[in-house]
Amino acid sequence: MELRIDTLAGVIAPRFLDNGMIAVDMGPPIFAGRAIPTTSDEEVLDHVISTTNGQHVISAVSMGNPHAVLFTPDADTFPILTVGPSIEHHELFPNRTNVEAVQVFNRDHIRMRVWERGAGLTPACGTGACAAAVAAMRLGYVERSVNVTLDGGDLHIAWRESDGHVIMTGPAEESFRGEMDIDDL
Repeated sequence: MELRIDTLAGVIAPRFLDNGMIAVDMGPPIFAGRAIPTTSDEEVLDHVISTTNGQHVISAVSMGNPHAVLFTPDADTFPILTVGPSIEHHELFPNRTNVEAVQVFNRDHIRMRVWERGAGLTPACGTGACAAAVAAMRLGYVERSVNVTLDGGDLHIAWRESDGHVIMTGPAEESFRGEMDIDDL
């Protein structure tokens, strides 16, 4: 089965794998500051920002939407409910940003919790997992293929050297059922 989905970040075409998983080409990550967008002309990697919750070292990445990735010794105890909103609304991000708190277990496994802009704490975020993984890769913490553990489940993220695209692989699960009238859109 072939499927094409038009998203705010662009068109994606998930591939249904024999093992029941789904692989999605998420495109290349964006590190250029203004293109994310941030207010910086430079890449924002390992950059210190000050918030009402103190100073935080972040790396900014776009996967079609902005992400501020920060690394912490323990993602589960990191105060994302307070730090998330303060970084989401930081002046560095003119359109606000998603915030990922990331713990590196080893060279091929990270743990991530996400504060999504406009939504708050959510159990998972595919673009956030991609942003967290490529930030960890750029900083040399992990290899170019990594497992990401999220509250909502596990994903595998690979950053291809051949074309620079990020491939996200994981399960798809039904989260709700409903009906809508297309004419109402």
